[in-house]
Amino acid sequence: MLKCVRYNIKGEVVDIKYIILICIAAYLVGSINFATLIAKMNSKDIRKLGSGNPGTMNVLRTMGRKWGILVFILDALKGAGFALIGRYLINGADNFPMAIILSGCVILGHLFPIFDRFRGGKGVASTIGVFIAISPIVGSVTLVCLVLMLLGIKYGFIGSLLTVTAFAIRAILLCQNSVLAIVIICVWWALVIWAHRSNIIRLIKGEENTLSIIKKKEDAPKEQNEEDIKEWN
Repeated sequence: MLKCVRYNIKGEVVDIKYIILICIAAYLVGSINFATLIAKMNSKDIRKLGSGNPGTMNVLRTMGRKWGILVFILDALKGAGFALIGRYLINGADNFPMAIILSGCVILGHLFPIFDRFRGGKGVASTIGVFIAISPIVGSVTLVCLVLMLLGIKYGFIGSLLTVTAFAIRAILLCQNSVLAIVIICVWWALVIWAHRSNIIRLIKGEENTLSIIKKKEDAPKEQNEEDIKEWN
C-alpha cells in the first residue's frame, strides 16, 4: 500500500507524482492493442472477424497461429514489463505491491483503451505476462497447463479464466501485506471474468466456438457473427 509520498527508484528518492506518471505511462502502453494493429497490417479489421474481440484467441482462430502467437507475446510483454519495473526498480527488489499497481494500470488500459473508444481486449495475455514476471515458476507452469487445455477441451476461455484465477490467488499471497494491491487484484480478476461473460453465456447455451491451435489451415477466417460483434469485449 502507498505508505508515503516519496519512493526510491534505483536508490534515489522521488516524489509520488513520478509514480503517478509511470502509472499513466503503463495505462497508455496497455491501451496499445496489438491484435488491432497486426490485423491492420494484414488489411483486416479484427472486430469484423470471428467474435470481434481484439485479442489473442480471436486472432488465433481467424488469422492463424503465427499471428496469434505474436499478439500473445506482445500483449504479455506489456504486462511483464511494468510488473518488472514495479518489482525491481521502485523501493528495491521484490516490491510485489508496486508490481501489481503498475501492471494493473496496464490491464486497465488493455480493457479500456483510450486509443479505441475504451473498447479493448479481455486482458488474459497481459495477465499471464504479469504472472510470469512476479512468479516465474508458477506462472510458466500455469501457461503450460493453459496450452494443454487448449489442446484438450478446445474452449480457450475456460483455460483463460482458470489462469487468471490462479494468478489472483498467487498475487494475493505475494501481496498479503498490502490492502491496496489486494483490492486491485480482486477488481482485476472481476473485470477479466466480466469481459468473458458472453463466452460463459454461449457455453451454457451450447453455442461457444471451439479453438484448435494445431489446425493446419492458418488463414481461414470465420464468417462474422453479428451478435458477437455487438458484444463488449
